[in-house]
Amino acid sequence: MLLYILYNFHVSRQEIDFLMASNKPIFFFFFFLLLFVSLNLQSSVSQTWIKAGYWDSSASLPVSDINSALFTHLFCAFAFVNSTSYLLFINSSNEQHFSNFTSTVKLKNPSITTILSIWVGRTESTTFSFMVNETSLRKSFIESSIKTARLYGFHGLDLCGVEPSFGTFLDEWRAEVASESRNSG
Repeated sequence: MLLYILYNFHVSRQEIDFLMASNKPIFFFFFFLLLFVSLNLQSSVSQTWIKAGYWDSSASLPVSDINSALFTHLFCAFAFVNSTSYLLFINSSNEQHFSNFTSTVKLKNPSITTILSIWVGRTESTTFSFMVNETSLRKSFIESSIKTARLYGFHGLDLCGVEPSFGTFLDEWRAEVASESRNSG
């Protein structure tokens, strides 16, 4: 399992219409993605482009209707941070969609990389901030995020949020992902 960074975001008109119809605020994602792409455009000439898309579980588009052949990476949104246990969780109403997400999109594109997106937006920001600033809670969250991604067949994890201890959190998360990958093969 790897933590991915995007170099390019390309979607068809159909996917743009789908994203615009979604109720989730994803403007920040596009803004930072476009900023990252523009900063790396000069060095990307010899790189392989990544074509990524987001599927929002609250939208009416079934996973089976996603044209995954258009993408190299597909994000499944959203998992959340539990406000009591600080572990990663998936709403029970989405469990069936998430458990079949990777196998379903791989039917049209066997080489696609699927990534579980974790929402830490407005209502979850206090929970996320508290978790990121407590060593034991960070460790529990990191372990639960890896376990959940493995359980549901995802190849990576996506997280949005900036906190004072965010760099430390990412270092610990990356180290645990590397350790778990070595141990599980």
